[in-house]
Amino acid sequence: MSKFFTLLLLSLCISLVSARPGPKTKAAGSRSKASAPASRVKAPHVQRNDLQAVFSDTSPSPCAPLDLDDVQSLPGWSKLQQYAVSTWGEGDVDATINPAGYKDRPAVICAVSPVNVTSEGKPNCTTTRVEIPADKKSHTIKVDMGYTNIGNWNITNVTSAAHAEFFMAKFQMPNITEKRLNGIIGKGAFINAPRNGFETFATNITYKKSTVTAANGKICLGTVLNEQCTIPAKGKIQLAASGYVWFTYKTKRAPVANPKGGKHKRFAVKIEDVLETSERSVFIDFSGFMNATMRSDYFDECRWNFRLY
Repeated sequence: MSKFFTLLLLSLCISLVSARPGPKTKAAGSRSKASAPASRVKAPHVQRNDLQAVFSDTSPSPCAPLDLDDVQSLPGWSKLQQYAVSTWGEGDVDATINPAGYKDRPAVICAVSPVNVTSEGKPNCTTTRVEIPADKKSHTIKVDMGYTNIGNWNITNVTSAAHAEFFMAKFQMPNITEKRLNGIIGKGAFINAPRNGFETFATNITYKKSTVTAANGKICLGTVLNEQCTIPAKGKIQLAASGYVWFTYKTKRAPVANPKGGKHKRFAVKIEDVLETSERSVFIDFSGFMNATMRSDYFDECRWNFRLY
């Protein structure tokens, strides 16, 4: 018995020691030799899932504002520089994008829609006839027929321009069933960042109600032919720049073609007036799979409701 009380007392002492509060830590904003100030803490590397979390409260847009790095990464940047030299001469000059006070002359980069999706290889399809039960009270059958295409994609090549911007675009989906549905267009939102995944959705499904009258002892239902296909595919998303680049010189000057004209320091160049579409465009590559469903050939019928005992 004494051994029991001794063990009980020892257990109580251990629990009291383990319950002692640890040393106080400094508040997150306080400094110490072991930790850097909050402003100097290096941000963690953003992974694919983190990117999706960052943009979860942000709405995608067809266009994003340009900055100078974006414009300088365009294939035709040197042509823009040469245009400024040919038009206003050489000298100490700075290029700027979207300067304050000129909101009526913005510069943007936009996803060009529709994006053409190209299938690769033959589709893997299965076809079955599926049943659609009738509502027991109204004796109606809600029939859905048409084509649905859901694409699951990974971005395989990104652009320096508009890096990590959140875009939306329309996607031209190819025909991957025996039905002629080349014209179907879907939508998708994507982030211009490596290893980022996104989804596209396209459908022309229509709904109608069919009313059936069941005789005594029969049950009524509808059936549709359901064709499901999966096929690998790929595509390129074109981002095209437009708007104004500003060239600001240290000294005022007149145009080269009109030396006696008015002198200014700042001049605006409209990107699409100088560059061809290919010279102001960059491309994002993506690849993945399309999962398509085609529902057609509807009919309804009433069957005897046999029960086997």
